[in-house]
Amino acid sequence: MGTDRYAYLSRLRDVDPAPKIVLSFAILLGAVVLPSAAAGLFTLLSAFLLNVFSGGQKPRVVGHFLKIPLVFLLIGALTIVLRPLPQEAQAIWSGMLLGRWRWGITAEQLRLGLTVFCRAMGAVSAMYFLSLNTPMTDLATALRRLHVPKLFVELMELIYRFIFLLSDAARQIHIAQDSRLGYEGFRRSMHSMGALVSMVFLRALRRGDRVFAALESRGYTGSLDTLPKPYAPGRWLYALCPVLLAGQAVIFYWERRWLS
Repeated sequence: MGTDRYAYLSRLRDVDPAPKIVLSFAILLGAVVLPSAAAGLFTLLSAFLLNVFSGGQKPRVVGHFLKIPLVFLLIGALTIVLRPLPQEAQAIWSGMLLGRWRWGITAEQLRLGLTVFCRAMGAVSAMYFLSLNTPMTDLATALRRLHVPKLFVELMELIYRFIFLLSDAARQIHIAQDSRLGYEGFRRSMHSMGALVSMVFLRALRRGDRVFAALESRGYTGSLDTLPKPYAPGRWLYALCPVLLAGQAVIFYWERRWLS
């Protein structure tokens, strides 16, 4: 069940999801708005510590989830750092010739790439604080209380549910194909993969029709109403918002002074 498995075991499971949403988005906006690598690293460290010490998550679990976007962000940062250089540019490293262009790294490009990477990692870690401590059902309840349009919330719930239906259907088809040596050789593997993709979507359409028919037979009128559970207030999470935002601002200020 992805992050939901850890969210149900979190120490913050029974805390009101609204302050968790507010805290996550507050430090996420701080990491994105402030053009500072240090502020992004501060956000990454703060969210990591909150997950470990407040949420009770194991460090290796949080680190495992952080590794997922790490590769994509490193590739994105590399495209910023390594650029074609004009002849008069002062480069930290140069010498790669591709066609007519001389590729290399300048101090400005390196600083920009590092800043973008750290800010993105800080934003991702802020969202992991929310997802690793708030099950999807609680998140949907909180969004309704925050007056998010009902249609948006229900579509989010249905899409989330169908992610696992598609995953299960793909797993079953893959097992059946593999047992018939459907992935022996490149050509056969491509043919099997094409068949898998087409069958998954066909099964998803049929499953969607059956789910909708089941909802209508149980009195579905256009909204999925659920009873909210009692939550602990979690006011201390609101108090953390100005503290962490102030920390981001102070680190950004000192970084500007040190670089100037």
